Amino acid sequence: MNGTLFKHICKIQLKSTAFVSFFMFCLIFLFDFAETSRKFSISNWNETLLAINLSILRTPGTFCEILHYIYFMTCTFTLWGLCHSHQITVLKSSGISPQQILSPFVWCAFLIASLWLFLLHPIGQALERTYARNVNGEINGEINRDLWIDHPSDNSVIYLTSISKDEVTGLHMFFHQQKNGGSRKIFAQTAKIGKTFWRLNDITIVDDDLIKTAKFMKIKSNISHDLIKMLSLAPRKHDIYGLYKIYQIQNSDGTRLKFYELALHKLLANCLNFILFAVIAGVLCFPINRYKTKTSIVIEMIVIAILLRFANNTCEALAYTGVLPAIVASWAVTLGLLCSSISILIWKEL
Repeated sequence: MNGTLFKHICKIQLKSTAFVSFFMFCLIFLFDFAETSRKFSISNWNETLLAINLSILRTPGTFCEILHYIYFMTCTFTLWGLCHSHQITVLKSSGISPQQILSPFVWCAFLIASLWLFLLHPIGQALERTYARNVNGEINGEINRDLWIDHPSDNSVIYLTSISKDEVTGLHMFFHQQKNGGSRKIFAQTAKIGKTFWRLNDITIVDDDLIKTAKFMKIKSNISHDLIKMLSLAPRKHDIYGLYKIYQIQNSDGTRLKFYELALHKLLANCLNFILFAVIAGVLCFPINRYKTKTSIVIEMIVIAILLRFANNTCEALAYTGVLPAIVASWAVTLGLLCSSISILIWKEL
């Protein structure tokens, strides 16, 4: 495929994606504004401006969650339009294979996925956090609940009921295989996290069968204070930069945060979904079938999107329960479908 034709198809696809994305962004904003207006019962102009401001903060985050589905829709209909305008027939008769025809769509998918990962998603997450602080307050907007920290270097597992910056409530520490061969469990109502020490308040210590209580105690922590501060945000509220920083710190500290690893891999796998949807669009549109209607295309797209979402959610649930590793749960469905779609596309054209 020559450069002119490649640029022509890319231009068509990018224009289509930009137009539909703008339309969906406005639609999401209108629905969110209506819901915000109903929730806060606005009655004057100042409250209307507040509702608009809150909707502006929430809309980018919601838009980022569906952008790959938008690309799937635009990619499919762009290919379908090229087929019905006989442009694909002309290209195939000139010796251009379907794989070459799909290359501009794959390139656009890579471009949009990179833009989504490094720019749009971080902006959406930052605005979501601003929305949470405006609605719930500074502290309530940054609370992470039910956090598990695995620290293999000292044979300990830490469970935090909630954490906000350096304040912890409901701390449970489990130490296994101590020097004396026994095990220890520490339960604290609250904890204050310093740079090198943790101050635990209202604690109960269980050494095998011996139970002791204390008003407070200090313990030395090998977990980075910077890591703890970043854990006040739940995994789904972090962008690629925050998750990668947590991944680097936890490796240097010798800790393991399974849910944050899962969030990082899911974020990267979501980028591959853009390329996956471009290939699936080729499977739906090739070989050329002039009797296929837009209704049948839409039904097939909806079924595929639902099945993909269901499979990903199932794998994510299995990862949370420990049945599947984070990397398998994040990548298995996407890579499996991508390989299957490429195989089907090649088989159809043989």
